[in-house]
Amino acid sequence: MTGQRQFAGIAGEGARLPLLAASVVVAFGANAAGLFAGITNVFPHLMYLPIVLAAYWFSRSGSAFSLVLALGYLAMTLPFIRGDAGLIVAALARAMAFVAIGVIISFLSLRLREREQRYRAVFDNSEAGAFIIAPGDTEPRIEETNYVGATLLGSRAGSLIGEPITRFLDDPGVWREFQAKVRRDGAVYGYEVALRRPDGAAVQVLESGGLLPDGRIILTLVDITARTNAEDALRQVNTKLNMMGRLTRNDLMAAVSALLRRIGEGMQQFDEPVVRRYLESLEESARIVQRSAEITRDYQDLGLRPAGWQPLQSVIREVTSCLLLPGISVRAWVERVEIFADPMLDRVFSNLIKSSARHGKTVSQVVITYQITDDGLLIYVEDDGVGIPEAEKEKIFEYGPDAGGGLGLFLVREVLSITNMTIRETGKPGEGARFEIHVSPDGYRIV
Repeated sequence: MTGQRQFAGIAGEGARLPLLAASVVVAFGANAAGLFAGITNVFPHLMYLPIVLAAYWFSRSGSAFSLVLALGYLAMTLPFIRGDAGLIVAALARAMAFVAIGVIISFLSLRLREREQRYRAVFDNSEAGAFIIAPGDTEPRIEETNYVGATLLGSRAGSLIGEPITRFLDDPGVWREFQAKVRRDGAVYGYEVALRRPDGAAVQVLESGGLLPDGRIILTLVDITARTNAEDALRQVNTKLNMMGRLTRNDLMAAVSALLRRIGEGMQQFDEPVVRRYLESLEESARIVQRSAEITRDYQDLGLRPAGWQPLQSVIREVTSCLLLPGISVRAWVERVEIFADPMLDRVFSNLIKSSARHGKTVSQVVITYQITDDGLLIYVEDDGVGIPEAEKEKIFEYGPDAGGGLGLFLVREVLSITNMTIRETGKPGEGARFEIHVSPDGYRIV
């Protein structure tokens, strides 16, 4: 591409026609001199020069030009070789070769220009900043950029040509690492880096690059500064809400503890059945509030940390090691499965296992397996308890006065929904509960 631009610089639009005309004059002049001297098989090769130039520079009319040139060659040559059948056949063959070469080069040049225009349209009109980075003698330099790329770096496209790309990186060492990965793997995608504009403004970008055959790198930058700032702002808001929730919960727990203490004192002082029943109902309500507050404490960090890939078998093994489940065995058959989930995924399986132990009554084992389907992955958490009645299957995930599962299963669904997972109960009443977690195709991997 560099050679083409240099050649285009030498033979610009204004110089093409004079150069083509000069090559035609030289080719015909040399052939005429050769014919007068009796030479018919050397100088005709000079005809290839104007044919190639015309077909390459003017690809749409190159075929017609080569035909006209071939006819001109025949018109000049045939009078000199009249009566010699061999020379006539040779001249006709050359003329046909002139036309064929012109047609082929015109076709190839036209295809080349179409591809170049397609590339140019993609490069110039891309919503991402696009750059061609040349190795350079001492450090990699910008050879070409589009408007978005120049704007991203706070400059104009023309003024960036020849500038070292490391000048705009917050940490120049990042480029060496990125370049090494590109040269090793051929391409790198989604590499998050920080840029620094000449005016000092910081820009956060996703950097991707591919290695070109000549050793240069085509680089694309996508501005994610707004997204990063929004994520930071959201994280700060969540942190503040978390702190407020913790303070509120502490106050609530202190109030509930005081209330339970007063209820206990009241039950010691009053023996009347009506009063005791009233105090017992108050105690039950207070215990519900206390359990809900304890569960919210477990989920106070929900959404504060980014989601990531988690090995399912390890998560479940860690969960079961912390649970006291007398008489209940937990078996997980999910080796090599990783899912993209919130860091609180362990609470999901902890609550599902505890729910089986608490409500299953006759549960002796909990089995966790998986199945790959056409629309993703299904994870099954099954027990051999009494199961869940049909009318309660959806209610157990709700939160409210009439909810069947309390706050725990409600939060299980909320944690899973952060990374677009869903959960439902599909077991048969009397045969055990069966929780079915659906993971989308891009939310799991087998390693």
